[in-house]
Amino acid sequence: MRRGTALLLVAMMAVAAPAGRAAPAKPSFAQLNARVIDKYVLPRFERLAKASGKLAEDVTRLCDGAKDAASSVKTDFADTVLAWGAVEFLRFGPMSQIGRPERFEFWPDPRGVTQRQVNALVVKRDVMALDPAQLIKKSAAVQGLSALEVLLYDDKRPLGGDDEEGSYRCKLALSMAQSTHALSEEILTEWQGDTGWRLRMVEPKAGDPRYKSAEEPAGDFARALITGLQMIQDREVVPMINAIATPDKPPRLPFSRAGLSARYIASGIASTQALYETMGLARNVSGDKAWMPRWIGEAFHRLARDAPAAVEEIPRAKDNPERARDLRMVRFHVEGIRKLVGRELAPAAGLQIGFNELDGD
Repeated sequence: MRRGTALLLVAMMAVAAPAGRAAPAKPSFAQLNARVIDKYVLPRFERLAKASGKLAEDVTRLCDGAKDAASSVKTDFADTVLAWGAVEFLRFGPMSQIGRPERFEFWPDPRGVTQRQVNALVVKRDVMALDPAQLIKKSAAVQGLSALEVLLYDDKRPLGGDDEEGSYRCKLALSMAQSTHALSEEILTEWQGDTGWRLRMVEPKAGDPRYKSAEEPAGDFARALITGLQMIQDREVVPMINAIATPDKPPRLPFSRAGLSARYIASGIASTQALYETMGLARNVSGDKAWMPRWIGEAFHRLARDAPAAVEEIPRAKDNPERARDLRMVRFHVEGIRKLVGRELAPAAGLQIGFNELDGD
C-alpha cells in the first residue's frame, strides 16, 4: 500500500461514523446536468467572456494613448486569468475541441516556448499576427493569456509609446486580447441553441455521436472535477514540492510573471469545490459513509487556505523548515478529495468515470 493511501485511510478512520440510513436513491441525471450547466458552467464562461471583453477594450485604449489605461489593463488581465482558472479543467462540451484550452493558456511550458515565439514576432514585426483572424492560425503559444502576460509584464519594454517596437507590441497585445475574447464568445455561443451543447447534454439522443444517455454528461462533470484536482496537484503543488531540493531556483508556476499564481490556484480550488457542491455528490452516500462529505468539506477549506499561502511563501521558503511538511499536507488533501470522489462518491451516484482519471498517487 502506498504511503499516501495509508495516510488517507488513517484520516478516514479518524472521522468515520457508524452505519445509519440505507443508501439513497440515485439522482436524476437529466436534472443534475441542467443544474450543473445552468448554475455552474455557463456563469463561469460568461464571466470569462465579460472579463476578456473588458481586457480587449482597455488594451485598445492603451494603444490609443489613454494615460489611465495601463493600470486598468493589469486589473482586466488579472480578472481574465482568474476567470480562466475557474474553467480551464472543464474539458467537455465546446472545450473538448482539441487545442482550445492551449489557445487560452499555453502551459506547462518548461522550455519557454511562449517567450521565444512572442519575441520572434516582435523582432520580425509580423504584420499577420496583428489580425486576430490570422493570429489563430499561428502557434497556440502566441495566442492567449500566456503570451499576453509576456508582453504586459516586461518592465524594460512597456506597451505603447511612439517608437516602432512599442507600437507593434501594443498592437500585438491587442490582437491577443481580441483573440481570447472571440474564443470566449465562441464557446458561449456553442452552448446555446437547438444544436448547442447544453441541449445535447440535458436531452441526449441515441443518435448523438457524443452523448447517448444522461449519465454520460454527468460522468464528464465528475471527470472534470477529478481532472481539476489533478491539474492543481501536477501544475502547482508538485512543482513547489520539487523546488524544495533547489531553494535558490523558484518553481515555475502559472502566471508567476504577473504575480497571480496564488490567486490562480485559489480560483481553481474554489471552482472545483463549487462543481463538487453543484453536482450534489454528497447526497448519494449511505449512512456508514456520511463522514466522507464532511472530510471533503474540511479538506477543501484547508486547501483554500494553505495552497495559496504556500505560493505566497515561496520568497521565504529557504527559511521555513516546515515547508516540506506543509506542502505534503496540501498534496494529501488534493489527493484525498480526488480519490474519495472518484472511488466512492461518484460510483455511489451511479457514475463510472474510468480508471485513467484515478491513476496516480
